[in-house]
Amino acid sequence: MNAPTGLEPKVGPELHVPEELVARYRTRAPRYTSYPTAPQFGPIPTAAIDAALRRNPGPLSAYVHIPFCKSLCHYCGCHVEIHARREIGAGYVDTVLAEADLLAARLQPGRTLDQLALGGGTPTFLQPDDMARLIDGLRARWPFTPTADISIEVDPRTIDEAYLNRLVDIGFGRYSFGVQDFDATVLEAVHRAQPADLTLRAVRTLRERGEFDLNFDLMYGLPHQTPETFRTTLDIVVAMRPTRIALFLYAHVPWMKPAQKLVEKHGIPDAAARSRLFVLANEVLAGAGYERIGMDHFALPGDDLLQAQASGTLQRNFMGYTSRAGLDQVGMGVSAIGSFGGVYAQDLKDREAWTARIAAGELPIERGFLLTEDDLERRRVIMQLFCNFTIQLEPGMFVEERERLAPMVKDGFVVLTGDNVTVTPLGRHFIRNVCAVFDRYLEADAAARRYSHTA
Repeated sequence: MNAPTGLEPKVGPELHVPEELVARYRTRAPRYTSYPTAPQFGPIPTAAIDAALRRNPGPLSAYVHIPFCKSLCHYCGCHVEIHARREIGAGYVDTVLAEADLLAARLQPGRTLDQLALGGGTPTFLQPDDMARLIDGLRARWPFTPTADISIEVDPRTIDEAYLNRLVDIGFGRYSFGVQDFDATVLEAVHRAQPADLTLRAVRTLRERGEFDLNFDLMYGLPHQTPETFRTTLDIVVAMRPTRIALFLYAHVPWMKPAQKLVEKHGIPDAAARSRLFVLANEVLAGAGYERIGMDHFALPGDDLLQAQASGTLQRNFMGYTSRAGLDQVGMGVSAIGSFGGVYAQDLKDREAWTARIAAGELPIERGFLLTEDDLERRRVIMQLFCNFTIQLEPGMFVEERERLAPMVKDGFVVLTGDNVTVTPLGRHFIRNVCAVFDRYLEADAAARRYSHTA
């Protein structure tokens, strides 16, 4: 048994994260929606993509990226295009469906969709008829399984009651609302005016139609956030009772997203202040009956992510945490990333080039990665730690990595018992640091500076 360090977390929602540890472990590391991570991607032979697509049978997961937004939120780290006219979406849907045809021709026949997510950008930038045409087109190519998880990111500022009802009729069962914060001063600083009543109106509309999974995305570490203002936001969120809450740390990467420089003039909370905001949220949400999932998610009892975490089958992919483990994931749309048959593949980010490639009858893959056996084993370890906080290592493997975990054992993040690695409640707060120990690309990679801070 490890000796007490004096830095152990308190039990339950009263988690204490010492500021000295926050400062000492603050570094840059991935959020591990994949391993290896996107900065490692590069040229990949078309033959490798085609072979990987043919490799497996069974249901699919699909992600469709809709890049369009009416205005730019200054905190945004996504691939987006700003447009005023929503008519641009019609041609985009045509091209996505053409890309789906190219994928379907390379996949084994008879595959179905068990998971579909629309993200952005702003998926609800599409006009309702274009949205229906997109989903109907995907369903025609890959029939949805009876229990398919069909989800969409919704901007409450861009959608009315009629459109929400249309989404229900189309078949969406999970709605993810980009909230970030409800404080007007905070939202003004990041160029996203969004009164709480817009979100409340959308929630009420959906609940009048039936029982749906409602997700709220919150963000901490934004300008002007204080424990007092964030507590008010959390109280409003709890009152609306979403099914699931994603509590993301603001990733400040202005060298990748220049618009984020506009955030700096308002001041960004330091690492200790950000940590206090997370601890506050942990306490408030736990007190309201939400249970913590992975690094930064919370859900009400009965959520499928909680069930997956309890059974040790929680997984992570480019859409975040998922209970649909082991599915091949295909990406469609500019910049979309897929993971299938031991390969990662990312579409072109330039929309004109993406469109031209598809028109030529070619998959619009810009870059990717073919995983080695070592990559697959490290991915298994990292994903198990990131999702389920425990892993049984193969005897004799990762000797150097176990040695590098020693300071984290001393600081109370990790417990090593033989070949078993278990992350403690305190260690969850530093899970990116823990997982980075097993990342063979990170330490020698000059691209590490492209990742956001861990705290």
